[in-house]
Amino acid sequence: MLIFLVSITGYYFPFFLKTGIISIVILTVISFYLLAWSIRIKRYWVVAVTVIALPILVMSLFAHLIADSSFDTVESPTGKEKLLIEHRKATLGETAHLYNFYRNTAFPGVIKKLNDDMVRIITHENGKVPDDLEVLGINNAEWVEGEGVNFHSNYAEIKVNFKH
Repeated sequence: MLIFLVSITGYYFPFFLKTGIISIVILTVISFYLLAWSIRIKRYWVVAVTVIALPILVMSLFAHLIADSSFDTVESPTGKEKLLIEHRKATLGETAHLYNFYRNTAFPGVIKKLNDDMVRIITHENGKVPDDLEVLGINNAEWVEGEGVNFHSNYAEIKVNFKH
């Protein structure tokens, strides 16, 4: 419940963000089994929960494999600011490069999502699909201390505001 409540407010635990819902489902099922064992729940309830949880786990694994995101951390030139970038691409004729941006909070192990909607950059390249971070303009990042970072590339101009 804590993970769900934290995520609806825009905060995340990096470990669960990288593994997706899979680790949460596995932890929930293991917790149920431990609870069932400790208070001696009837065997048919354990079987029923297993029958329900197994398809959810398989679908989650499938979704995680299809939409597998990569994560990279970028540091400002002064070293004071860090930005975690979640990125992936989907190619079907044209390539959609998709990004989410996160920043560390005052609480260790908790990060804050900086954008409401996933940032999308569409490229139309013949041949080799460019790297996600290259498309974003990671090499032409302009850091505004305490305010955010602006990414400049041939494909788009993206502004990430830290005060979100």
